[in-house]
Amino acid sequence: MIRNVLAWLEDSAHRDPQHVAFEDDASQLTYQELMQRAQEIGSFLHRLLPAQSPVLVYMDKSPACIAAMLGAVYAGCFYTPIDPAMPRSRMARIVSVLQPACILCERRYLDKAETLDAQARVICEEDIPARTDPLGLAEVRSRHIDNDLLYVLFTSGSTGLPKGVAITHRSVIDFAEWACDALDVNADCRFGNQAPLYFDNSVLDIYCAIRMGAAVHFIPRKYFTFPGKMTEYLAQKAINTVFWVPSALTGVANAGALEKCVPPLEHIWFCGETMPCKTLNAWRRVLPEARYVNMYGPTEITDVCTWFPVEREFADTDALPIGFACANTRILLIDGEICVTGTCLSPGYYNAPERTAEVFVPNPLRPQVKEMMYRTGDLGAYNERGELMFLGRRDTQIKRQGYRIELGEIECALCAHPEVDGGCCIYNAQTEQIIAVYTGVAEEKSLQRALKEKLPKYMLPDVYVHRDALPQTGNGKIDRVLLKKEVGA
Repeated sequence: MIRNVLAWLEDSAHRDPQHVAFEDDASQLTYQELMQRAQEIGSFLHRLLPAQSPVLVYMDKSPACIAAMLGAVYAGCFYTPIDPAMPRSRMARIVSVLQPACILCERRYLDKAETLDAQARVICEEDIPARTDPLGLAEVRSRHIDNDLLYVLFTSGSTGLPKGVAITHRSVIDFAEWACDALDVNADCRFGNQAPLYFDNSVLDIYCAIRMGAAVHFIPRKYFTFPGKMTEYLAQKAINTVFWVPSALTGVANAGALEKCVPPLEHIWFCGETMPCKTLNAWRRVLPEARYVNMYGPTEITDVCTWFPVEREFADTDALPIGFACANTRILLIDGEICVTGTCLSPGYYNAPERTAEVFVPNPLRPQVKEMMYRTGDLGAYNERGELMFLGRRDTQIKRQGYRIELGEIECALCAHPEVDGGCCIYNAQTEQIIAVYTGVAEEKSLQRALKEKLPKYMLPDVYVHRDALPQTGNGKIDRVLLKKEVGA
């Protein structure tokens, strides 16, 4: 039985040591090199830190950063990656919650790292010697259990306050084993990574690749900001597998990149937002043989808890199902809210027992035993095919004129308009107005006519706001908190 994700790294390194594991445009590490460097870092750290100490990794996304993260794991610790481009105030809030025992950084960030936390030991990754301690690493491994923490990722949620989601080895092991089998991941997969390492979508790329000995290529951020040449880049790097947020796929489609160059993609997976069927159909027209899978799941359940292989046609105006529970996961609908049980569950928010108790609760349907359940805050329902449908956030369900309204349903109709590239709906509770914010060339009157044909009168937006672009979070999702401030809602 696998108890530690490092067993996959070691298997892949022994099976095909010269196979590229992680690369970007400036560097790469083979599996042998990745294992060697991670063991060197782990050998250094285990002499300094008690087991299960938090290690903050303050590095740019790169193969070296992956080695640092896995080095913390070799030391028996757990890691939290942060992006050096994050606002300093957010870093400070993360540090105050995590209270790291050590900060691993690149030399160019040494000064900033040293001012981040006066209590933590700051170590420059480049200064860690190329020496391993096999006996020390073996001792660390002998004390390990699969319920030990692997990482803590910080998510803002709807409040903007960072929550440290703790995830164990067992949760990632179950998740990656399911994903590799269900999604047909093998050593020939070349992942084109979009997700930042502090975002849970990166977990699939990292650990499915390590389990199967596949390669991960970190795509430069500029191609997501200006996606016109994305497909050419994918072809140049021979990338055949992507797991992106829908906004990234929409950006490529809207930029006309699909017409310029057909990328060699065989697997196109998406998660993190509602996937507009208009975007899905644009990709399917160009790559009809690729395998498309819609996935759903918050960080608290190890990235993904439901999946839906796209195997039939959908109209641009349709809503895409989120499908069925992943293996060893149970989905419950309690008062319309999607709730999850299984080994995928986080043990809770790090250093935040009160916030943990709000959403990690005993399953009320099994009062005979204490089975923990995560309340997602998302609303769902089953369609006539028995497929789970995502209906929106509980906090985006509004009541107006006596009607309960899902803003997500309005957004689906808005984004289905052929001249709308992207859209979002905001509710101003003070004025009781629904505000539709959109990008594209559609005129307001055209939108009004189109939505009148699809939505009842009480769901129609009161205000339409055209934008050249919608603000995005670092994960590539629409930044709804910022957008709400910008439109004065």
